[in-house]
Amino acid sequence: MVGMEDASGAEDKPAEDWRLPFVKKRYAKLLEILAGRMDEASFIEILRQMGYACASDYWLLQKHKGDVDGFIREFKGITSEDISFDREKGIVQVVSPERTECVCPFMDGKLTTPKACNCSLGWQQCAYETLLGRKVKVELKESILRGGKRCRFEVRVMEEKI
Repeated sequence: MVGMEDASGAEDKPAEDWRLPFVKKRYAKLLEILAGRMDEASFIEILRQMGYACASDYWLLQKHKGDVDGFIREFKGITSEDISFDREKGIVQVVSPERTECVCPFMDGKLTTPKACNCSLGWQQCAYETLLGRKVKVELKESILRGGKRCRFEVRVMEEKI
């Protein structure tokens, strides 16, 4: 009978949403096509701009604009990332927990080019420029898409104000 529970008492599992794997596959294909039709520097810059735009809308950055300590405290609680800020050296270290998949819902580690990590570099750049009011230089030290066990970034704070 429709609407009746199974007599075995087993819980019904929601059907997997087909759209997320579909989007991951299409996004990977889009990146492949773009990479094949433009020079590498332009491709990387577009990915960085995508990440920058993604972060610019993040509610937690807007809440803590200019308050890096407040952001770090709250963000750590949400993501379990290990974030440290050495003010004397002007270096922020961001280290994700070990995982098997990229945190971005668009990425599929089996399909997506490792160059897509440039999107994350843009995200980190926007985040720390927003929080610190200064230009930053972000370096990727390790990433899931590049074969690592986690994602690890080093953010260097520059003298130049935004």
